[in-house]
Amino acid sequence: MRQPENWQMKKELNLAHILTTIALVVSGILYLNDLDKRITSNYQELTHLKQIRNEDQKRIEKRLDSIDKKLDALLSAKHK
Repeated sequence: MRQPENWQMKKELNLAHILTTIALVVSGILYLNDLDKRITSNYQELTHLKQIRNEDQKRIEKRLDSIDKKLDALLSAKHK
C-alpha cells in the first residue's frame, strides 16, 4: 500500500491571482457605492411620498368638513 502524499503550498504569487483579487475588491466597492445611492434614492422617495400623503390627508379632511357643513345646512333647513 502506498501512503498518501502530503500536500504542498508554493510560495509564488501569480499575476492572475493579484489581478483577480484587485478586480474583486474594485467590484465590491462599486457594488457598495451603488447600493448607497439606491438607499439614498429610496429614502428621498419615501420622504416625498410621506409629504404627498400628508397633503392628501389634509385635502380630504377639508373636503369632509365642507360636506359636513352642507349636510348640517340641509338638515337644519329640513327641520324648520
